[in-house]
Amino acid sequence: MNGSRVRVVGNAPAATPATAASPAPAALPLRISLAILFFSYWCVDIVSPALPAIRESLALSATGAGLVFSVFFAGRLITNLPAAWLVERAGLKWTAGIGSGALLLGSALAASATSQMTLLPARGIQGVGVALLATAGLLSVLRALPGGGAAMTAFNLSSGAGGSGGLLTGGYLTAELGWRAIFWLSTLISGFLLAGSLLARVQAAISRPGQPAREDLAAEVAPSRSKEVAAVAANLLVFVNYSIWVVSLPLLGAVKFGFGAEQVGMMLLFVNVVHLASALPVGGIIRRAGAPRALAIGFGIAGVGLLLVPFAPSALWLAAPMAFYAVGQVAGNSSAGDLVLRLGGGGGRAVGAVRLSSDIGLVAGPAAAGALADAAGVEAPFVALGVIALAAMVAVLFGLRPPTGRRVLA
Repeated sequence: MNGSRVRVVGNAPAATPATAASPAPAALPLRISLAILFFSYWCVDIVSPALPAIRESLALSATGAGLVFSVFFAGRLITNLPAAWLVERAGLKWTAGIGSGALLLGSALAASATSQMTLLPARGIQGVGVALLATAGLLSVLRALPGGGAAMTAFNLSSGAGGSGGLLTGGYLTAELGWRAIFWLSTLISGFLLAGSLLARVQAAISRPGQPAREDLAAEVAPSRSKEVAAVAANLLVFVNYSIWVVSLPLLGAVKFGFGAEQVGMMLLFVNVVHLASALPVGGIIRRAGAPRALAIGFGIAGVGLLLVPFAPSALWLAAPMAFYAVGQVAGNSSAGDLVLRLGGGGGRAVGAVRLSSDIGLVAGPAAAGALADAAGVEAPFVALGVIALAAMVAVLFGLRPPTGRRVLA
């Protein structure tokens, strides 16, 4: 992006001529934004290792276990559009503060839940809190790192690192203290997020998001409303595939291989570490090959990994397929998100589109994966989503091709 930087003279920001007509948008400090994403996703992923224990304690079916995540993501889903509205009017600081308060309330209620009927509403409130936090955090990161692929790479690194912390503590706390301990820890983390959000001082964004993002993208894919819709649909499917990680893999480990909470946590951590380690290389691929090609590659690699899972004779043989899946997911996440952000102009509406499509996938995916596991066995979701991912690869290759005669930007 160009023509939109701000510089500080004395105590007041002085704009270049390109920004004299309108002030640069505000952003939370980058380190605060990354911390918000890190700890928010800690509180998301801490639940995964405890899912079998929650299922046993509350006598849930596989479908009920899927709802533990689907309701959480439903809370995020219904909050994404209000969050995009709130962040533009109340500001990033207050949006993050309200989100922290909601996450604190939901976590405390979940820790005290005695049945599915009391746990699920608490999970919905947690989802509301994370939606507000994620919107404020991602928009701040986008305003601090406006280059192609940079914001989504930073998002994946911070959320992936936080998720790893959640997986480690989730498995350990569930094994040592029971599953309620994970929600009490989330309550404590939410309190720190609330204090940090309210004490943070906003600053001017490095570069104003807007039309330049669409111009820079022209070498990769001709910007249009239909291409923007296609990118949103691709992002939705990427997050449908996350149901493998949050529901199907824990159930497979528990049912097929007899894993306990700590073993489930370590299995999920392996996938998350590969996901995290892939974030920077994938960011480089997006810059060199373009987001559409990276998206197709991601769907293809993930699809192959998923289809190999049913052939694993032991848990050790899951390592390679799940590594393929993890690399494919981070490629799909970063490239689809980058396409949506840039085709959408890089503002609050674009961030809302990323979060909304993500959470539609995260609501539908876990519920569908749980129902499919009940109907056809714990391996069925891997087969179904693997086939869909390969079909999506073909669709992306033909639907989001670079314009004729243009070369992808290096």
